[in-house]
Amino acid sequence: MIYSEFMKNEELRNFKLPAYREIPDVGLYLDQVAKYINSYLQDFPEMAVTPSMISNYAKAKLIDRINKKTYTREQISCLIFIVLSKTVLSITNIRMILEEIHTENNDMEKSYAYFRNCVETLLGSMNEEDVSPAITAEGETEQMLKNIAIAVAHKMYLEHYFETKRKTQEA
Repeated sequence: MIYSEFMKNEELRNFKLPAYREIPDVGLYLDQVAKYINSYLQDFPEMAVTPSMISNYAKAKLIDRINKKTYTREQISCLIFIVLSKTVLSITNIRMILEEIHTENNDMEKSYAYFRNCVETLLGSMNEEDVSPAITAEGETEQMLKNIAIAVAHKMYLEHYFETKRKTQEA
């Protein structure tokens, strides 16, 4: 009963991250970046990011150096990737994939768009048997991004399922 009710829930199927060009490029301050990212993760409070977490990612050099205390579109897209990925990967492994993205002549815009598409496609069709073959990956970096997206989508799905179950039991 709970599962069938859960599958009617549109929050997972309708989950959207901003397209790269939709991310502000006017230079957001730290608090604004945290609010912006969290606005897309409202249904997933366990993924929320704080300004101090963002500062730590910057200090750990996971994103390019901040200019005049503001964050660019590329840095924000990288932070969105980090926030989602940290739920299933260590910071060390996130650093490795980010280094691959930057050294394989891939740019963050292309990699972010691919990752975003994977997560949204996977969440949109979680009730199907196996959706991962529907997403094609070209090269090692895209295959790794696809696998990260699969893990993230499954984690988001399970968190949402158990939250729904808790609410049902409390009612």
